[in-house]
Amino acid sequence: METLAHFIQTKRENAGLSITGLAKKTNIKLEILEDIEAGKELFLSVTQRQQIARVLKCNPNELKALEREYEFELVNDDFIEEIKRKILNRETNLKCPICGEPLITRIAKMYDLEDNVVFEPKAHCVKCIFQIK
Repeated sequence: METLAHFIQTKRENAGLSITGLAKKTNIKLEILEDIEAGKELFLSVTQRQQIARVLKCNPNELKALEREYEFELVNDDFIEEIKRKILNRETNLKCPICGEPLITRIAKMYDLEDNVVFEPKAHCVKCIFQIK
């Protein structure tokens, strides 16, 4: 079964684009596209799906069909907030609440509608599908 990551990578290479070229043409951050092609991002926003489909000359529904929906035990919102707080405090060695494996974390620098800087904690598990977007 083909994955979203493989489909995008193959289409991009067939179009003669580097991942940096795809980032420029889609106006999607390089780090996000790298996560998609690495299989770390399993879902696309509607905007991302449309931008990627436009540049790779495919139907957005082809991408949507490859996105994955998983059923898994929900993690308590309070626990998620605690993980976010730890990420913002730059704590290390955080573990996945689902499988206990290490979390890869980062802090995204974003801007709100009034151009104020907002720091958003992000995380994904090295083994399972747990992620904080």
